[in-house]
Amino acid sequence: MSSIKPAPRNISETEYMLTLLRCVDVLDCVTELSLWTFAAELELMDYVTMRLCLHKLLAAEQLQYGAGSLKNHLYLTEKGHEALKLFGERIPTEIAEKMDAAAPAFRERISSEQQVRAAYDSATRGDYRLSLSVMEGDLTLLHVRMQTKSRRLAGRAIKQFEAQAPKALTYLFGLAQDAQEGKPSSAAVGEIVRHSATEFEARHTVCGRKAQFDLALALPSEDAARAYLAQFADAAFAEDAAEKLCKIICNSHI
Repeated sequence: MSSIKPAPRNISETEYMLTLLRCVDVLDCVTELSLWTFAAELELMDYVTMRLCLHKLLAAEQLQYGAGSLKNHLYLTEKGHEALKLFGERIPTEIAEKMDAAAPAFRERISSEQQVRAAYDSATRGDYRLSLSVMEGDLTLLHVRMQTKSRRLAGRAIKQFEAQAPKALTYLFGLAQDAQEGKPSSAAVGEIVRHSATEFEARHTVCGRKAQFDLALALPSEDAARAYLAQFADAAFAEDAAEKLCKIICNSHI
C-alpha cells in the first residue's frame, strides 16, 4: 500500500516576500543571480515568484541596490529590517533554520569569486599594522590599512576579515548611499582619486578607541565620493564609524 503524500502547503505572497528578505539578510549583500541560486538550491520558490517578489520589495523600498561597484548587489534597507523584525515569525521555523544553516557555506562561495586579502604590513609589540582588501577583477572595491596596539584585535581582524568583508562593504556603501540621499555639505575630508569616468576612490582616515583605519572605497562618481567624505567632517560621526567598522571587521564587541 503506497503512502499518502500530504497536500502541498499553500504559501502566501507575503511569506514568499519575507523569505526573500531573509535570504538577503542571511547573505548580507548579494547579486540577483546569487540570490536566485540560493533560493533554488533550497527549493524556496520558483524563478517567476522570486522575480515578482523582488520587484515588489524594491518598489516598497525594503530592498535596494547598492551604488558604484555594488550597483548589482541587493541589500536590506531599514524598512526591510523592520519588516523582518515585525513579521519574520511568519516564516516556518524549518524554512528559517534551513536558510541559516546553508548561508555560511554559500557566503564562502560568493567570497571566493572575489579576491579578499588580509595580511600584516608589520607586527611588533604594541604596534600592529594590517592591510585588508577586497577586489573584483582588477578593481579594488575596498582597501583598509588598520593600525592597533592590540595583538588580540589584530589577530581577530586577520582571521575574520574574509568572512566579514561583505558586511564591511555593505556598511560603507550604505554610508555612501545615505550621504547622497541626505543634505549636501560643503565640508571636505580626505581625498578623491579618479581612476576612470565611473571609478573614483574616496580616501580618508577614521580613528576609534582601539584602532585607526585608513580607508579607500571605490565609488561611481566624484559627487558620490565627495558626499561620502563630507560625513566624516563630523568628529563624532567619524569616531562612531570607526567603532562600528572595528566591530564588523573583527566580528566582535571589543
